[in-house]
Amino acid sequence: MNTELTSSSTTCPTTAAPALAILGSARSEGNTARALQRLFENLPCEVVDLNQVRVAPFSYSQQYSDDDFIGMMERMVEAPLIVFATPVYWYSYSASMKQFIDRFTDLLYSRKDLGRRLRGRKVAFLTTGYAPQPNEVIQAAFSSFCDYLGLKQVGMVYAQEGAAFFDEGAVELVRAALRQTEDLKTVDERVESALLL
Repeated sequence: MNTELTSSSTTCPTTAAPALAILGSARSEGNTARALQRLFENLPCEVVDLNQVRVAPFSYSQQYSDDDFIGMMERMVEAPLIVFATPVYWYSYSASMKQFIDRFTDLLYSRKDLGRRLRGRKVAFLTTGYAPQPNEVIQAAFSSFCDYLGLKQVGMVYAQEGAAFFDEGAVELVRAALRQTEDLKTVDERVESALLL
């Protein structure tokens, strides 16, 4: 699996998996990446840029060569929080995010084991755009996606280019979930230290 990450990525050296953000934008360092950095506010989160990995389009044959999707899913099922980040393109996900989400169909057929492990995972959704308010169509699509897979939404965040986040309450919910992942990491470090003594 290709493990190249964006420059905002950090990896925790402990046994606790860090929160994981999936960045699906045509520009790796554009508005959505900047909004992710603002959302994280120095909290640990690994960012996987869909421009840097190989995710083939969904295929009914479930045959993919040289593809990173399953490896990404294995990372996702270990992450205490998953943040999906996309700009709004024509009232929907970016093309790379849509292709990535389409591949979750694999978890219903050929990789049910991963689909079951994903169930109950905490997720957040970050969208960016030029409109002053979030797009309800994309938010409804993401909610349906989460409901179908049994994912627990902790917040939907929207950032207009050059403006503050639309709903600070949603931002705080996501940051609280990120802080919980940091607390888990600290507990793991203490347990690891005690075991080494």
